[in-house]
Amino acid sequence: MRGHTARCPACAARLPRAGGPLCASCLRRRPRFGVCVAAFDYAFPGDGLIQAYKRQGRLGLARALGLLMAGAWRRRGRAGAVVLVPVPASAAALRRRGFNPAAELAGVAAQGLGLPLRRHGLRRARERAPQRGRGRRARWRGLRGLFVADAGLAGRDILLVDDVVTTGATAHAAALALRRAGARCIGILAAARTPAPGWHNTP
Repeated sequence: MRGHTARCPACAARLPRAGGPLCASCLRRRPRFGVCVAAFDYAFPGDGLIQAYKRQGRLGLARALGLLMAGAWRRRGRAGAVVLVPVPASAAALRRRGFNPAAELAGVAAQGLGLPLRRHGLRRARERAPQRGRGRRARWRGLRGLFVADAGLAGRDILLVDDVVTTGATAHAAALALRRAGARCIGILAAARTPAPGWHNTP
């Protein structure tokens, strides 16, 4: 993510100007996941890397993407004793790809940051309806009670890891599950953040 781009301090969406408040979506409903940090926007050319990694199974890209994510977290000055926990993939996605993209990225980022990883700190309590094409409100409603957190995370500060953040609904649902287990979600670290409609990837 370019350093001069103004971002919402909660979800990392682009803002029309620097120094503004939260974005309109987060003003309506503040997410429970603390802050969102992403290495780049899900736009050209970064979106091509994500697609090659997830859809073509180019697992070698996990190292490059994970290290970019670790660098983005460091640049934000985020430190402290946190545990990285990847967002679990759906059963259908695991069958299709054979791996969980978020878990592979979390492993590299944890190593790069020198932080512990709990690969199975979250699990899915149920499967969800397809999210693609759904608006923010519909996504958030459809994810209620989706995740269950490991009770062993109680009292720990957790950094969620995902490949792409779109509306923040998945991270919000995961953060609520962590909270129910007695853990605190301090943020979500992603390879990419989907820009809001109407934004163009210009220098």
